[in-house]
Amino acid sequence: MTSLSLNQWVSLDSASLFKIIDHCTFKSDLLNKRPFHRLCSLMRKMGAQSLWIANPDTDAAVNYEIDCLKKHFKSVEITPYKLFFIQEKISNHKPFDIGQLTFLSCSVIINHSTLKRSDSYLLYSVTAIPKKYQKFKKKPKPLMNYYFHSFKNYKFSFFNSDSGETEFTISGVPFFQKNNVTSFCMQSALATILNNKSTKEELILPNHINEIYGIPKGQELEFDKNKTLNVISKQGGYAKELLFNQKDTKEIFRKLHNKFDWPPSSIIYPWMESGFPGFIIFSTRQSNALHVVPIIGHTLNTDSWQPEADIRYKKGIRFHFRPVSAWVDNLIIHDDNFGMYLCYPTSKLSEKKKGNYLTDHVLFVTEDVINFPPDKLEINLISSLRTMFENNKHVTKEKNPWLYRIIHELNAPLVSRTLVANKENYIKNVKKADSEKNRISKEILSLIHKVLPEKFWLTEITLPDLYIANKSTLISIVSELNTGKEIFLRFPKLCYITIDDKYYPFELSTGSHFQIYLKDSDIETFEW
Repeated sequence: MTSLSLNQWVSLDSASLFKIIDHCTFKSDLLNKRPFHRLCSLMRKMGAQSLWIANPDTDAAVNYEIDCLKKHFKSVEITPYKLFFIQEKISNHKPFDIGQLTFLSCSVIINHSTLKRSDSYLLYSVTAIPKKYQKFKKKPKPLMNYYFHSFKNYKFSFFNSDSGETEFTISGVPFFQKNNVTSFCMQSALATILNNKSTKEELILPNHINEIYGIPKGQELEFDKNKTLNVISKQGGYAKELLFNQKDTKEIFRKLHNKFDWPPSSIIYPWMESGFPGFIIFSTRQSNALHVVPIIGHTLNTDSWQPEADIRYKKGIRFHFRPVSAWVDNLIIHDDNFGMYLCYPTSKLSEKKKGNYLTDHVLFVTEDVINFPPDKLEINLISSLRTMFENNKHVTKEKNPWLYRIIHELNAPLVSRTLVANKENYIKNVKKADSEKNRISKEILSLIHKVLPEKFWLTEITLPDLYIANKSTLISIVSELNTGKEIFLRFPKLCYITIDDKYYPFELSTGSHFQIYLKDSDIETFEW
C-alpha cells in the first residue's frame, strides 16, 4: 500500500484497511472505532479497490459540525477527513474516466482533541447497500439475501485537480455515530429516519434534530414520546407506535402466540415492508437506559424448516396459516455504537428476560394517518377465507384446480402477506400474466383501476410451496387503510369488485398463481 496522504489515490487490499483506520483516527477508545471498522469490513466484502482521502473544507455539513464542536469545547484541535471508497483500481499515474467510477461510500470522520481526551467518530457515512461488483458482467450482485425497504438515492460530488468535479449517487442509508457531544443515540436514529424520508438533498445531521426539538446543541435528547412525535410531525410525517413492554400489549402478544402462533415480528413486518422508516427502542444491561436503532429492512431464509414444521406438528393453531414474517430471521439495522447494515435477530423482539435487550416499543413514520392495524386485518381476512372455503367445497378440481387445491390443502397452512401498496404499481403487477400465461382482460383492469384508492392495504394469500418455490400468490385482497373494508378480491378464475358499496363477481381468464406484489426498485436480491 502506498503511503497515506491527502488528495491522492490509495490502492486497497484487505491488510491496508486497518492502516487506513489508524491513519484517519486519533488513538481513541477502540470501541469508538467500531463503526469505522464496520465500514472498512463492508468495503472489503464489496470489493473496493481504491480510496481517495480529501480535506472536506467545502462540505457544509462538516463545517456546521466543526462550529458546533468549537462552541462546545473552549480549546479543541479538529482534523476532518472525507473518504471516497471506489470499486475500480485507480492509479495516480494513469489517466481514467472519472465518470465511469463506481462510488461505494462517501464518509466523513471527525477527529477532535482537547487537553483531557482525543476522540474520533463518523460524522456521516453513506454507504451503498451491500453488494459485490462483478468485473466482467459489469453489474453488482447481492452479498446476502437482504431486503431493503427504507433507503433512497443520495447525491454527492467528487473533485480532484486532474479530472475535475463530477456528481455521483449512492443508493443506501446514512449512518451517524454517537459521540456524546454533538450526537446522541436518539438524534442519530431520527437523523437516519428523517433523511430517508426527506426530499431534500442536504443531509440532516443529528445536531439538526436538536434544532427541530428546540433544545441546545450538544444536549442529549432523552427519549420523550411527545417531543419525538412533534419532531416527526414538523417533518410532515405521522407516527405509528407499537408498544411491546406494556402489560396489556404483553397479553395481546401472548394471545396472538397461543391462538395463531404469531411472533412479535409479525406485528412489525407489514409496516416495515410497506417502506415506512422506523426504529426499535430497547433497554440494555440491567439499567433503565434505552437504546434506539433504526430499521432498514429484513433478511429472508426460505430454507427455514421451522415455519411449516411448527404448524404441521403443533395442534390447536387457529385458521391454519402462517404470515410470511415467519421466514424472516433478522431485521437490518444501523447501530450508532457498532456501524451500518447489521442484523438484529427477530428473536430479540420477544426477549422476556429483564435487562437483556427487552424491547420497549417500535415506531414507524408514515406519510398518512393509518388507523386499521394490518395484523388484525390479516387475521380477519384469513378467518373469512376459511369460512368461504367451507362453503365452497363443491368446487371441482377439473373446473378450478388451484381454487380446489387451496380449499382442500389441509396438510399445509395458508401463507399471508400484508403491506401498503400504491395504485399505479399494483396495476402494473395485475397486468402481468399468471403462471399459465393468461392475463386479466382490459375491461376488468379498467374497473379495478377505477375503484382502487391511491394507497391501500394489500393482503396476498398463497400456499407455502408456492411462496417458497417461486414467490407467487393465489389470492389478492385490497382493503381500505383506515377501515379494513374490502375493495377488490382476486381468486383463481374469479374476482369481486366493490361498486357503490356492493360486491360484484366477475369471471377471470386467469386461473393460476401470480408473482407476489413487487414495488419498483433496482435493488436486486437472491430471490429474483
